Amino acid sequence: MKRRKFSSFVAAVLIFALIFSLFSPGTKAAAAGAIDQAAALENGKEQTGAMKEPEQVKWYKVTPGATDIQKNSHMALTVKSDSALNVSVYPSKEKALKDETFEMYRSFTAEDGKSEVIFPYAWSGPYYVKVEYLGEEEPEDGGTAEAAAEAKYTIGYKGTKKQPSDLEEEEACPVEMSVDQKKSGKGILDKLRAIRDEQLSQTAEGKELTSLYYKAAPFIVAKLALNKTARNEIYQDLVTLKPLFDDVSENGASSSYKVTEKDQKAINRLYDKALQSVPSFLKEEIKKQADRLNMKQLQGKTAGAILTENNIAAKSEVQTTKVIFKVKDNKSLSSVHNEMKGFSASAQSKKDISNVKKAKKLFDNLYSFELPKDEKQNGAYTASAKRVKSAAATLSKMSNVEFAEPVQEYKSLANDIQYPYQWPLKNNGENGGVKNADVKYEPANTLLSKRKLNDTLIAVVDTGVDSTLADLKGKVRTDLGHNFVGRNNNAMDDQGHGTHVAGIIAAQSDNGYSMTGLNAKAKIIPVKVLDSAGSGDTEQIALGIKYAADKGAKVINLSLGGGYSRVLEFALKYAADKNVLIAAASGNDGENALSYPASSKYVMSVGATNRMDMTADFSNYGKGLDISAPGSDIPSLVPNGNVTYMSGTSMATPYAAAAAGLLFAQNPKLKRTEVEDMLKKTADDISFESVDGGEEEFYDDYGDPIEIPKTPGVDWHSGYGRLNVMKAVSAADLQLKVNKLESTQTAVRGNAKEGTLIEVMNGKKKLGSAKAGKDNAFKVNIATQKQDQVLYVKATKGDAKTSYKVVVVKGKPSGTPKVNAVKTKDTAVKGKANSKAMIRVKNKSKKVIASAKADAKGTFSVKIKKQKAGTVLYVTAADTDKKESKEAKVVVEK
Repeated sequence: MKRRKFSSFVAAVLIFALIFSLFSPGTKAAAAGAIDQAAALENGKEQTGAMKEPEQVKWYKVTPGATDIQKNSHMALTVKSDSALNVSVYPSKEKALKDETFEMYRSFTAEDGKSEVIFPYAWSGPYYVKVEYLGEEEPEDGGTAEAAAEAKYTIGYKGTKKQPSDLEEEEACPVEMSVDQKKSGKGILDKLRAIRDEQLSQTAEGKELTSLYYKAAPFIVAKLALNKTARNEIYQDLVTLKPLFDDVSENGASSSYKVTEKDQKAINRLYDKALQSVPSFLKEEIKKQADRLNMKQLQGKTAGAILTENNIAAKSEVQTTKVIFKVKDNKSLSSVHNEMKGFSASAQSKKDISNVKKAKKLFDNLYSFELPKDEKQNGAYTASAKRVKSAAATLSKMSNVEFAEPVQEYKSLANDIQYPYQWPLKNNGENGGVKNADVKYEPANTLLSKRKLNDTLIAVVDTGVDSTLADLKGKVRTDLGHNFVGRNNNAMDDQGHGTHVAGIIAAQSDNGYSMTGLNAKAKIIPVKVLDSAGSGDTEQIALGIKYAADKGAKVINLSLGGGYSRVLEFALKYAADKNVLIAAASGNDGENALSYPASSKYVMSVGATNRMDMTADFSNYGKGLDISAPGSDIPSLVPNGNVTYMSGTSMATPYAAAAAGLLFAQNPKLKRTEVEDMLKKTADDISFESVDGGEEEFYDDYGDPIEIPKTPGVDWHSGYGRLNVMKAVSAADLQLKVNKLESTQTAVRGNAKEGTLIEVMNGKKKLGSAKAGKDNAFKVNIATQKQDQVLYVKATKGDAKTSYKVVVVKGKPSGTPKVNAVKTKDTAVKGKANSKAMIRVKNKSKKVIASAKADAKGTFSVKIKKQKAGTVLYVTAADTDKKESKEAKVVVEK
C-alpha cells in the first residue's frame, strides 16, 4: 500500500483531550555533544546507520556548496528502514538544539519503510538532520511486545530544483485518514489547521504537545490504514466535536464554548484509541500526565479557560477593551481629568472613563486607557464592546478632547534559482501572461548598477520578518526592529505575511539562493504589529507607524487594512510630516472603494495587476487609487524557506514601496511628494476599452449607478497606471522636472541633466524636441494644446530613458488685447495679445468683420478695409478654450 506522508497539522487531535488538558511530554533537547559529532552527508551519497534503543538519536549535517545552491533549490533527503524512525531536518544548529523546525520538514518511516523530506536551500547552513528510533509497534492481541530489534537504516540526499508553489496543503495524518472525502471533512480539517497555526504554535506547551504527536503518529497511522471501522468511528467523534473546533478556531483563548457530556465521551474514545495504538514507553508517559491533570473531567469547562489555564494557547493581543483619545493641542491629560469631575454623564459612563487618569501616552497628545473589567465572561473579567464604544463617545464630547475611538482590529491583506518564476520582474508571456508586462526590473538594475546609491531604510509594518533566511541575511535591521504584539524587540515573523512582503522588497540578488528582491539597497526595519493570525489593533499599528518614522524609515509598507481610524490618521500624518512615504494596499474585496489606510490622503495607495497587465479581479479600485503593481501569483519567501505564490494588494504594495526606496537611494533629499509624483507620472497606462465598445457601469451597495470621475491621465481601475521602475529611476537619474503646462502656453519647460534629449509626444505624434542646456533648463516649442490633453515628455541620455505624463491644465484667460492706434489709411489692426490667441475685429454692432491668429510672441495683424474717421471698432482675443477676452474699443483716427 502506498504510504501517505504524515504532517502534524494539529497536535494529538485523535487524543483531543490532550489539547485541553496539558501534559508536558518533556521533549528532549538535543545534547550539544551529540550534535557536535554529527556525520556529514554529501550530495548523491548514501550512508548506513543503526540504533538499538527506543528514543535513541543520530545526527547528520548537510553543507551544500555554492554550485549545488546555484543549480538546485532544494534537497530531497531520504531515509529507508523497516523500523519506525522519526526524521527531522533543521535550518541551523541553534534550531536543532531547540528542536524547532517546520512540520513539513518532519517525517517518519512507516508502512513502506521510506521517509522523504524536501528541504529548501533557504538558509546559509549547515543544515542538521535528526534520526530518532521510535521502538516497535504493540501486538494487536494486547500481549507483550518483543524486545526491540536493532533499527538499521540508510540515509542520503540529492539536490533538486522545484519551482515556486502555492501555500502547501497538509498531507495525510491520522485525522485526515478519518475525514477524507467525508461530508464535514474539509470543514473539520480547516478548523484544526487554524487551531494549530494560530493557537498551539504560540506557546511552548503547545509546541511540546505537537512534539509528542510526532512520536505517536506513525503508530496511529499504521492502525488506521487498514481499519475502515476505526476510521469511521473517529470521524463520528470528530463531527461531535466540530462545534468545539469551530469556536476555538474563531475565538482561540477567548472561546466561551463549554465542553458537553457528548464532547467528553468523544474525547474519551479518541484518547483510548490513541493509547491502544502507541508503544509502551509512549503509553505510560501519556497516561501519567493525563491522570495527573484529570483529563477525563473536562465537562462543563470552557475551552478558553482550559487553553489559557494550561498555557496551551496564547491570549489574544488584540485589545478590545481599550479606548484611544487625543487631547487637544495646548491642553493636557490633567485638563481632561479635571473636566471629568463636573461632566454630565451616567454613572456607568463615568465609571468606564475613570481610568483616563491612568492613561498611557502613546505619542504627542495621543493616549490610551483600558476600561474597568467588571463583567465576567468565559471565566475572566472584561468589558463589553458596547461599553467600550459608549466610553469613547462620552470622552469625545469633552471640550478638551479632539477625538476618541475604541481600539479596532486590522488584518494583513501574500542568477537566483527561482528568478525565472518572478514574472513581475521579467514577464516572458508564459502561463497566459503578456510579454514585457512587468516593472522593467532588468533595465533599471543595469542603469543603477553604474550609479552610486545610498542604503535606504524601508519599514515593513506587518507580522514581522524572518531574518534567518539566507536571502534576507544582512538585509534586515534586527537592531532597529520592534514587536508591538509581544512588547519586545524580537520582530521575528510567526505568520509568514511580513516575510513574503520583505522578500519582494529586498531579497538579495545574484547570491544563488531563492529569489531576487526589487531593491538591492533596501534595509528592512521589521515592525511587528500583527499577530500569528495576521491581526492587530489600532494602538499597535499606530505605534508601529510612529516607531518606523522615528527610526529613520524613508518608506513604510502597510500591507494591511480595516476601518477608518482617526488614531491611525494621526499616526500617518506624523510620519508624512517627517517626509516618510507610506505605501498602503488598496484592499482585496474587488470593490470600487479603497480600504483604510489606503484611502488616507497621507499614503500612496496601491492596487494589484496580473500577468495579463490588467487590474486583478480582487483588487479594490476607484476614487483615490494612486498606482498599481503586480499582485497576482507573486512568488516570495516564507519562513519555512520555500518560495511561495501569494496574491493580493499586500503583494503589490511592496513593489511600489521598493521602487520609492530606490528613488530615495538615488537622491535622499527628495520630498516624499516628489517621489510619489515621479512614480505615478512614469507609470505605464494599462486601461482598456470593453470589447463591444460599451462603457462599463459601476453600482453602489444599493444598486444605484456610480458616476465615474473623469480625471485626465488617471484610470478608474489602475490609478495612474502600472509601476514602471525603469522609467521612475531614469527620471530621478536625469533629474527630470517638468513645469506645469497651460492650455495657452506654446512651450514645454523644465529641467534635466545637460544634454538630455527632450521630446514631447501626443500619442505617437511628436510635437517638438530640444536638449537641456548647460543651465539644465529645457524649452520645447509646441502648438497650444487643449485643456485636459495628456502629453508624454520623453527624456533620454545614455542608459536612462523615461516618459513623463503631463496633463494640460486650463490656461489663464486671454487678457484684453493691446491695440495700436488705427488711422483712416490703415488696412490692418495691429497690437499684442497672448501667444497664438485668436484676434477678432468687430464693428459697432459687434459683428466680426475680420480675424487672425497672433503669432508665438503674441503679435497680431488683422487685415481690414480702410475705415472712416470716427468709426468705432471692438477688438477681442480668444484663447485655445475659445473664451473671449474683454473688448478693446478703438476709434479710427484721421
